[in-house]
Amino acid sequence: MSGILLPGQDKQPSTGGGIELPKGFSRRRDESDAAPTTPEPTQPEATDAPTEATPTEAAPARRGRPGEDLLFPPTGAQVQCPSCGARYTVPVFTIIDLGVNPELGPAILGGQVNMAMCPQCGAGGALGAPLMVHDPAHEFLGVYVPPTGVDDVQRQRIIGDLTQTLMRRLPTEARRGYMLQPKEYMDWNRFVEKLWEFQGVTPEMLRRQRDQAAAIQSLASLVDDAGAFDIALERYAGLIDRQFFALLERLMVLSGNQGDRESIVAFQALRQSLLEKTEAGREIKALQGRVEQVVRKIQPGSTREQVLAILLDAWREPDGDEVAPSVVMSLAPMLDYQFLLAVAEQLEQTTDPVERANLEKLREVVVLIQEQQQATQQNTAAQAQEILQAVLEAPDAAAAIREHADLIDENFLGLLAASVQRAEQNKAAAAARRLRKIYDLAMEVMQEQMSPDLRLINDLLNAADQGARRKLLEENRSLLSRDFLEALKQLEEDFRQRQGADVADRLKSIRGQAALML
Repeated sequence: MSGILLPGQDKQPSTGGGIELPKGFSRRRDESDAAPTTPEPTQPEATDAPTEATPTEAAPARRGRPGEDLLFPPTGAQVQCPSCGARYTVPVFTIIDLGVNPELGPAILGGQVNMAMCPQCGAGGALGAPLMVHDPAHEFLGVYVPPTGVDDVQRQRIIGDLTQTLMRRLPTEARRGYMLQPKEYMDWNRFVEKLWEFQGVTPEMLRRQRDQAAAIQSLASLVDDAGAFDIALERYAGLIDRQFFALLERLMVLSGNQGDRESIVAFQALRQSLLEKTEAGREIKALQGRVEQVVRKIQPGSTREQVLAILLDAWREPDGDEVAPSVVMSLAPMLDYQFLLAVAEQLEQTTDPVERANLEKLREVVVLIQEQQQATQQNTAAQAQEILQAVLEAPDAAAAIREHADLIDENFLGLLAASVQRAEQNKAAAAARRLRKIYDLAMEVMQEQMSPDLRLINDLLNAADQGARRKLLEENRSLLSRDFLEALKQLEEDFRQRQGADVADRLKSIRGQAALML
């Protein structure tokens, strides 16, 4: 649970490789295989996007999982934020071969390639850098070259150089005639729309999604004005469906990752209003109720076999194809490798085709969740490592910690704790002292960033005994409320689902003490 700091926790960070955009990449570009030199990346129309991107040394090499090395690794570009003036480095791809690195496909479609986001203020946008994409499965070779900054002669030279670089890296038997005439694009949206077509997504569907994104921004800005909101709601009624809510939730997650609390509050208020005022919202609300009913059937201490039986029962219901996957998502921390073994064992024993189909769907969803969790853990570990490196290299560690305040969390503290432990094991006393000092500074910053009620919860969890907790509650009676009790209850349920029974029991005890003081 982000923001909750517990004493004595195992802070060993997750490790491992993988493609992490835009944090790091599998290996350096070999000089002999380097993509051709391209003009200095320039900024497209977005006025809040970074500018002054100049080539710099590539990001440090980092090994990924087997098979995930990049055929054409990116180079680094030094970017200056036009909003706050901060300078930082972003990866810039010039060639992506989806036949060799299919894992980069979702990153392109999701707008994560050749994008810059300021770590200081969050301003960002697309970098105007040329990009060649090769998709051999669809015999497609396309090149996006920004319309500004180059003339026709330069454009053709860039395309020719990129094509030759690609061809040199491909084995002779993989070269095809269509590669001799790459399709040219000067509009990024048209370029991405073509790639989406291969996924069965039409330009009309993409335009609808863009309209939905615009509607979300407009409605979120009006959510506090009931009259104006209702008028706008009528105008956008045709856009509000399940996909609209899914996009809204993705924007909420993105805002959370960027520390944009104002947007989070507006999006949450918008979602609540839409749940009450729209047909799609009422359907989703009813579905959430069904999901909660199923989740409540799973008691603390339930075995994997019992959880599996409850999930299969949910799948047998008329709306099971909607309810059961949502239940699986909410139970993600409990669905581990051993759970997958239980699913496999059940599959071996089951001959009913419907039951087998449900088990296979369940296995597919669980595997997908585990892959997403692993990618998130790798991304988080890489981000924490980058912050720590920046702090260690800074002349003023305290100032560097404060510059990265929005990114300081328990994952960063976990990395620090593990680093202190390694330094002590290696008898590196000076390094251990320095790391402990950074840890203390990070703790101070996190405490400052917390809301008063969250700070109180942390203090209560870290209190020495019941007497110390009672004293803290007495000193902070003004913070005690029904909302505070509800927050404690939600945290308790969260830790219990994550197999954190000891913390959950402490939270339950604290909630009981607090309730007596209301």
